[in-house]
Amino acid sequence: MGVAVEVSGLVRTFHKGGARIEVLRGAELALQPGDSAALVGQSGSGKSTFLHILGGLEAPTGGTVSIDGRPLYSRAQVEIDRFRNTTVGFIFQFHHLLPDHSAIDNVAIPAMIARVPKAEARERARAALERVGLAHRLGHRPGELSGGEQQRVAIARALLMRPGLVLADEPTGNLDPHTASEVMALLLELNREGGATLVVVTHSMELAARFPRRLRMVDGAFAEAA
Repeated sequence: MGVAVEVSGLVRTFHKGGARIEVLRGAELALQPGDSAALVGQSGSGKSTFLHILGGLEAPTGGTVSIDGRPLYSRAQVEIDRFRNTTVGFIFQFHHLLPDHSAIDNVAIPAMIARVPKAEARERARAALERVGLAHRLGHRPGELSGGEQQRVAIARALLMRPGLVLADEPTGNLDPHTASEVMALLLELNREGGATLVVVTHSMELAARFPRRLRMVDGAFAEAA
């Protein structure tokens, strides 16, 4: 099942060359378990930074992020790491597959890290790849797969441990329009089936229009998009 997310007064400031850069300025967001939302905005507006903070990769300068009513960044670092590894599934524009490993071995990695027995990890990976339509590609390496197939492998890997929160950062950015449409449809279908809370950053308003909720990042905060 998905997790509830509440973001309040979120601030993220960077310092570069003596200049102070405010990327997030009091961002607010509330998501119920199983919600799906698309986040759009200009390049450099802070969308990726927001996802990193939401997923436990990067601490905010100010404000709070609460997961199921518990503040995330008041926890010990070991607990934040555990949250990131067990509760969050990340999908990126660049899929970060290991080139010398087969599809099934790439997908099995999160289970192996969690010390799931190898046979069970591979069986989970096989089932995940079957679910994303790649049952016939289990033994293929990334270089033998199309861009859309590689992204499907990355999706299967992200969902392997049944995370409560799935964060996708421009997951279709390197795909042609037809393949991008198929991958986004798959993400939404998996969201409906599995119930994970889903937040997707996309530059495409056409793809964002498929989501029940659309948010635009403007001046470091969120506004509901039409």
